[in-house]
Amino acid sequence: SLLGANCRRHWLLGLLGAELCKAAAAMAGGNGADPQEPAMLTLASKPLLKFEGPQERPVLCEEGLALLMGLPGPVCPVAFVGDGRSGKSFLASKLTGEGTFKEDDSDVAVTEGIDVAVMQSHPGHLVVLDCEGGNNAMSKSHSIVTVVGALIATALVFVTDGKASEAAVEALAHMLEERSLIKCDGTGSLHAQSLFFVVNQNRLRYSEDALEKILAAKHDRDRQELRELISSTYAQDRRQFFTIPADSKPEFEAKWSELHNAMREAATPLKMGKLWMTGAQVVQMLQQIEKLLTKHGKVSLPSLHRHVILDGWLKPTVGQVLGSRMDKLLESFNEDELATQKVGTVSGNCNECGAEGAAGWLDPDIEEFFCEPCWRKFSPRVLKCGFCNGFHPWVRGRVEQVTKMWHCMDCLMQLGIEIDA
Repeated sequence: SLLGANCRRHWLLGLLGAELCKAAAAMAGGNGADPQEPAMLTLASKPLLKFEGPQERPVLCEEGLALLMGLPGPVCPVAFVGDGRSGKSFLASKLTGEGTFKEDDSDVAVTEGIDVAVMQSHPGHLVVLDCEGGNNAMSKSHSIVTVVGALIATALVFVTDGKASEAAVEALAHMLEERSLIKCDGTGSLHAQSLFFVVNQNRLRYSEDALEKILAAKHDRDRQELRELISSTYAQDRRQFFTIPADSKPEFEAKWSELHNAMREAATPLKMGKLWMTGAQVVQMLQQIEKLLTKHGKVSLPSLHRHVILDGWLKPTVGQVLGSRMDKLLESFNEDELATQKVGTVSGNCNECGAEGAAGWLDPDIEEFFCEPCWRKFSPRVLKCGFCNGFHPWVRGRVEQVTKMWHCMDCLMQLGIEIDA
């Protein structure tokens, strides 16, 4: 996290968590409904992400964003991904309500991009994402769909049609490879996500440990690497295998019930650090993902965390706290706790000139290290503060050693970090 081991971060996030818990409790108990019986908030799904123009530029849709924007925390996202024309929309509608997502039996992909539906579910809301098929020969797959599924969903449902084929294993592995667009560098990490490998309209007989046998099978080096990627991404206790027969079969309801219950249990609240996210913060995440992929071709997870936590919540909260004498609230912290962060020199390898072990700092937008001489060439007059994102003269800030970023003196002083002369 941006503030490292600093105890004041934990206090602020704990304060927010308590407020969110109060809000969730009030929401769950305020309508008199049985919390075990979910109530649909949308009669039909809304478009969340589509593609425009000859370049197929990703565009977030206002209808889907508006649906998410008003949701209090917690939100529990489930994403349906996998083969094109495999019945993802059918299964997503089974979870949310018949006809929620558009279904069709043609050879043309029904879902392009991502559609979303929301249902109330104690203690918050279930957010269901129906994503376009990854291997449909009649439509183009878009990597942003995979990135959104990786960052937003706490339960990922990979659907293949008919049987657990080698092509399905390859499709899942290639989808995971696209997550290389998500940059994690120690200041942020992907949340724990559960995988459901679902064979829809199953035509074969599988044992319960079918997925483990598939992943453990010995093959040539290329296919072995694909299996290792799946195994390393999802620990054994976070991956499950299900088969769903055609809905005309007598065993359909029992099989569906098993999958349904497992998905509901795995769809845990989406968190960023210790923060239960609200719908508005999910919208901020989506907007920042779109912006970072369009501008840089990748998503910096620390930058994403900072944008949502700092810009969306921490900065306004700190402003309110400062207005009520933050210095009084910090009196209970000892000197060791307050000395966790300090200004000083940070060394690293410059991403511009290649200098090794050079003094410099991280770019607050892309989380990459540049040496001081390169910073002098990039921005000779002003620098961007890693906390407030304001631009200030060089002399009005310092490099902080935990965040490895340049911060303005005002932010350093507000955080209680001692500044040298």
